[in-house]
Amino acid sequence: MVDEIQTAEAQETANVEQETPEIQEPVPVETTAEGEVLPFPRARVVSILRTEIKDKIIRSEVKEAMNFWIGNLLKKIAREMNNSMYGSVSIADFNRATKPYDMIEDILKDHDRLLVSCEKLKADSDSILREMKRFFATITGKPLDETETV
Repeated sequence: MVDEIQTAEAQETANVEQETPEIQEPVPVETTAEGEVLPFPRARVVSILRTEIKDKIIRSEVKEAMNFWIGNLLKKIAREMNNSMYGSVSIADFNRATKPYDMIEDILKDHDRLLVSCEKLKADSDSILREMKRFFATITGKPLDETETV
């Protein structure tokens, strides 16, 4: 009985060893007209662009430039995630690496908000300056010179 089990195991092992792995055909690599290899499939990049750009023709140089730009951005983020001191890359590393890119919209909103605040401060400052000139003109009895620049 033991001999039968060992013989069956030997046959199964022999069958496994004899199986040849399937050779996968290489994935076709897309290139530009100049022969440069694109980092991502062109169709996927174009479909993402099409979700936001409607009723316009997207020129091929824009499609290629976007493809390369996304590839370069991915490399920068990967380099930043590689700066982790741990042996694996975690979601915390990903969040740290992508945070500057996620903050761009917030920074632009802050820029606009600060410009509006500066304009308000300038208007308040001009108003205070006019009131001070009027006050001191009244105290000194001198007429207020309207030709003065604020």
